[in-house]
Amino acid sequence: MSTRSCWIGLCLVLATGLASTGLAQVPPEMRHAFRINPEDGCYRYTGDAIEFTGMFRKSSYVGIVMRTLDAAGQPMPEAEETRTPAMDAPLVASTAPETWFGPLATGGLHTITFIPCTAFGSSAHVVICGRMHPPRR
Repeated sequence: MSTRSCWIGLCLVLATGLASTGLAQVPPEMRHAFRINPEDGCYRYTGDAIEFTGMFRKSSYVGIVMRTLDAAGQPMPEAEETRTPAMDAPLVASTAPETWFGPLATGGLHTITFIPCTAFGSSAHVVICGRMHPPRR
């Protein structure tokens, strides 16, 4: 298992535990509900949200790209990006530039966030895509 997978797993376990105790509450203004565009299967967002919730079908795969914006509003160079997507689904190994999760065990509402917490409150471009086939490995 990669270090990245371990960090995502650890953060999800911690976030789940904190949420169940009421300590990890995301302020409403930092939550963002989304709907996948049926034309291209993706959703695009630019802003400061730290939690995204949207509907996905059972057995689908979700690809996520999060790019932090610098003070000039430009995406940080990929080599300097620290924002890593985290989702309530298994991480999928892929050669694609996106972080992939799936297949989803259940359909319905799913939550996406990111780590590290130090990036909370900073703007980013976020692209979330849903597919019914696995990403290339």
